[in-house]
Amino acid sequence: MAFKKQKAGKLFSALFILLVAGGTLFFIFRDKDGPELALTPDSGPISLNPLSLALKDENSGLQNLTIKVSQGETQIPVLAKTYPGKPRQGTETFQIPKLKEGEFQVEVSARDGSFLGGNLTKVQYNFFYDSTPPVISLETRAHNIRPGGSGLVVYSLSENAVRTGIKVGERFFPGYLQPSGKYYALFAFPYNLKRKEFQPVVIAEDQAGNTSENGFYFHVVQKRFRRDRINVSDGFLTAKMPQFKRDFPNITDNLDMFLKVNQDMRKDNRQRLYGYGEGTASQPLWEGNFLRQPGSTMATFGDIRSYYYKGKKVDTQTHLGVDLASTAQAPIRSANSGKVVFAGFFGIYGNCVIVDHGLGLQTLYGHLTRIDVKEGQTITKGDIVGTSGTTGMAGGDHLHFGVLVSGLPVNPVEWWDSHWLQDNISRKISPAN
Repeated sequence: MAFKKQKAGKLFSALFILLVAGGTLFFIFRDKDGPELALTPDSGPISLNPLSLALKDENSGLQNLTIKVSQGETQIPVLAKTYPGKPRQGTETFQIPKLKEGEFQVEVSARDGSFLGGNLTKVQYNFFYDSTPPVISLETRAHNIRPGGSGLVVYSLSENAVRTGIKVGERFFPGYLQPSGKYYALFAFPYNLKRKEFQPVVIAEDQAGNTSENGFYFHVVQKRFRRDRINVSDGFLTAKMPQFKRDFPNITDNLDMFLKVNQDMRKDNRQRLYGYGEGTASQPLWEGNFLRQPGSTMATFGDIRSYYYKGKKVDTQTHLGVDLASTAQAPIRSANSGKVVFAGFFGIYGNCVIVDHGLGLQTLYGHLTRIDVKEGQTITKGDIVGTSGTTGMAGGDHLHFGVLVSGLPVNPVEWWDSHWLQDNISRKISPAN
C-alpha cells in the first residue's frame, strides 16, 4: 500500500511538472507578434515638421526602440530607447536631421518584452526631403488702407501650400487658391491696432513645413474714430436685460447684468464671428457694388462709446458696425449675393443674419424683429433677410449692419463706395488680372 502511494505521488509530481512546463511554454510562445507601429506622417515631403511615432504592445509590453535615417549610403541614428517596466504603449516625437534634397528612408525597429529576446517589428517608411521654401510672387502693387479698413493682395506660389495668407500682428487672414492658380487674400487693418504695429506680410507654408514671408508696399490713410456718450437708463435696463437671464441666471441686478452682457457676452460674440469666417467660400460670391440699407446713420464704425449710469461712467466699448434707422420693422435686404451661414439669436446682436460672400468676406444684419432666411440658403443681392427691430442690445428700432473679413469687423462704408471697391478690390480680381 505504501508503495502504491509513493508511486501515485511521483506520478502526481510528474504531471504537475508537465503542466507547469506546458503552461510556461504556452506563455513563452503565445505572443508571436511584435509591437504595433504608427508613424505620422508616414510618407511624402518633409523637412522641419516633426514626426510622431505611436507604439503599442498589449501582450508583453515594450522593450526597446531604434530609429535611423538612411539616404543613399549614409545612415544616421536618430533615436535609441529602452522602456523600463515594459509599458504597453508609448509615443515618441523626433525630427529628421539635415539631408540632401531627395528621397530618404526612416527605419523603425521595435522589440517587445516577451521571452527568448522578444518579438521584433521592423518597418521602413519612404519620404522626400524638401528644404526649399515656397517662392511668393506678388501680383498686386498698390495697397491703400486705413485703420478699420480692408485690402486685397493677389499673389502666386511656386508650390501648393498647406497654409498661406496675410499675417497682421497676431491675426491671420487666409489666402484662397483660385482656378487661375493665383491666391486672393482679403485682409484688414484691425480697428484696435496701433499704426506702428501694422506690418502685414504674406506667408506660405508647404507640406514639408518650410515657410516663406514676403512684405508688400502699402499706404496708410489716416482715420480718426468718433467718441460717443451713451446714458444707460433704468427704463432701458428693465426693458432689455430680461432677455439675457437665461445666459446669466445668477445675476439679479440689472446694471450688473448690463455690464456682463456688454463686456463678456460682447467679447464672446466677437470670438464666435471668427468661426463663421472660417466657413467661407473659396471664390467671390458677390456681384458688383454692395447695397446700403435706406435710412439715417445713427452710429458709425469705430465709435468709442462711453456708457454712463446716473452720471457715473460704468463702461467703454467700441461700436463695430453702422446703425441705420428708417421706419419700424423696415424690410432689410442683403447687401450682396452669397450664402446664409447664420440665422438666429446672437447675443448682443439679437435676431441676426450673417451672409457669406466668399474669400472670408461676410455681412451681418443685427437687431432684427423677424428673420426670413435659413442657414445654408443661397441668396442674391437685394433679397429680404428680415425686418429691422430692437432685439439684443438695441435701444430703438434700427439695423446694425456689419462687414467682416475672416471674422474681424471692418468699416462697411468702404464696401458701399463704388470707387473704393473698383480701385481696391474689383480691379484686382478681374479676369484680365
